[in-house]
Amino acid sequence: MKRISTAVLTTMLVTGAAGVTMATPVFAKKKEEPAKGPAYTQAVAIAAQKAKAAFAAKDMAAAEAATVEAEGAAKTDDDRYLATFLRYALVSQKIADASTGTNGAFDPTPMIAPLDSLIANPATPADLRPQFEYSRATIAYDQKNWALATQLFTAAQTHGSTQQNLPLYLAKAKIQGGNAAGGMADLDALYASGKPQTEDLFKYAINTSYQAGLRADTLKWIQRWVTAYPTEKTWRDAIGFYALSAKPMAKLDKRQRVDLFRLMRQTKSLADQAYYEEYAQSAGDIGLPDEAKAVIDEGKANGRIPAVPSSAIKGLATDAAAQIAAEGSFDSLEKKAAAAPTGPLSAQTGDAYFGRGNYAKAIALYKQALSKGGVNTDEVNTHLGMALAISGDKEGAKAAFTAVTGAPRNEIAAFWMIWLDHPPTS
Repeated sequence: MKRISTAVLTTMLVTGAAGVTMATPVFAKKKEEPAKGPAYTQAVAIAAQKAKAAFAAKDMAAAEAATVEAEGAAKTDDDRYLATFLRYALVSQKIADASTGTNGAFDPTPMIAPLDSLIANPATPADLRPQFEYSRATIAYDQKNWALATQLFTAAQTHGSTQQNLPLYLAKAKIQGGNAAGGMADLDALYASGKPQTEDLFKYAINTSYQAGLRADTLKWIQRWVTAYPTEKTWRDAIGFYALSAKPMAKLDKRQRVDLFRLMRQTKSLADQAYYEEYAQSAGDIGLPDEAKAVIDEGKANGRIPAVPSSAIKGLATDAAAQIAAEGSFDSLEKKAAAAPTGPLSAQTGDAYFGRGNYAKAIALYKQALSKGGVNTDEVNTHLGMALAISGDKEGAKAAFTAVTGAPRNEIAAFWMIWLDHPPTS
């Protein structure tokens, strides 16, 4: 038994017995009096009227007999369309009756022959053709015949099908058939339609593009995901997939990872002690003990770090406290940075102030570093943008982030800009 969605079955039945309506058949006329619209031979028209009455009376045996009669008498394309439509209606009704209580499970095989005939027949009405093509495509899709499913979904779309699920089915059929780029392009078009999409669509696009090696598509869909669903969990999963998983799509150094941990801190997506530990360890490793201590204190305060923390957390806290005591004030460092001919010391001092949460000082020093030159401008602009963002200067932050052009820092900056416009929901 195959299982096709209830919506698909409904589509099949609408053009089958459940919605069978037939105008009074027009008999074929003499050549000097051409019929308007479909013209059926008398024997087929009479059989169709018998079938219509049998369907109305729910007499399937009589409907079968009338359908066989119409099939045997059919001579023209119009005749064959009507006879095949009766067969399809009969099959659909039998399937509907047999699938009662099966939660939508049924064998669609009997539908294939009449659907193929209806699709191939030039007399099939234009308004019904896309419905038949869509129904046949869903069967091919269910049978994993990706080439045929792609062909028929495309035909149904071309002929004006309004089936809501068609674009997604078409994209998936292309992807499953080996045309990942084509399927991803269809998913892009679906996203561009502006219609709300489920989280499953974003996750499917992310995983599919990642497996196909389409990195740019993967990153784009991750960013779209956190834009559409900016929950704490989505932020955590998106950043994790991007850079913090066992097989991340971006391999970052510690300074870059810290910048993403900072974003997770802002989005409240640091889930547990392990995240806080890695963040604190990384911050300490790059010379930011104040930030390491602040992160640990925050984790304890919000309960993400247990009241009795791990020995690793205890060690990190002890090391951070010792380094902070040894560093003391940054005043002399700040003066040296101001006197330096180039900007590296200004950038480093800005980082130190950032770690202490003194964003005003950090902003001034980052700007000083950029004006003096000799620095990694992408890194400094990233940090300037973060300090401005946390300080509430949204437009200034965007300007700084936009100035970041090299990968992977431009990708990190893009995540921060998404956060500015789409803060996390609970």
